[in-house]
Amino acid sequence: MAVTISAPPAQVWPWLVQMGVDRAGLYSYTWVENGLLHLGVTNAERIHPEWQDLAVGDTIAFTPAHYPGGRMGPRVVELESGRHLVLDASPGAPAGTVTGTWQFILHEADDGGTRLLLRTRTGPGRPAGLRFMDFLLQPGYLVMDRAMLLGIKQRAERQAKKDQAFAESPLS
Repeated sequence: MAVTISAPPAQVWPWLVQMGVDRAGLYSYTWVENGLLHLGVTNAERIHPEWQDLAVGDTIAFTPAHYPGGRMGPRVVELESGRHLVLDASPGAPAGTVTGTWQFILHEADDGGTRLLLRTRTGPGRPAGLRFMDFLLQPGYLVMDRAMLLGIKQRAERQAKKDQAFAESPLS
């Protein structure tokens, strides 16, 4: 899945690293996240400097601390600023075992924009129960993932326009 964004990767990256239900949200359908799942998500409309310090080993929360089962979500396994963010999507797998990933890849486009790719991959070591849940929930994942990519696009492009207007203003 991919989307083209009229903003350079350096302006898209901050939106990715601040994701999480307890941070900037997931930029998707809040009526699903809050109405159906009761996650208490608020999607940020600006870059928050205090949420820009994502590192390998950190968790991007998909559920809040008060949720049944507590704060859970994928763990960051690899990141390179402005290039890619790889998350371990292996709930319940033994420590050190990755049976699935969620990958955000940013490619600089010829026009200075960004091609943001989202890849979800699972491997043969994934437990049967998770493979079955993945199969059942795949249509929902596709809808929510697409909404998330479009939410990131909208926010990054809006911020890029503001930054450009500020840079072109006679007062700057």
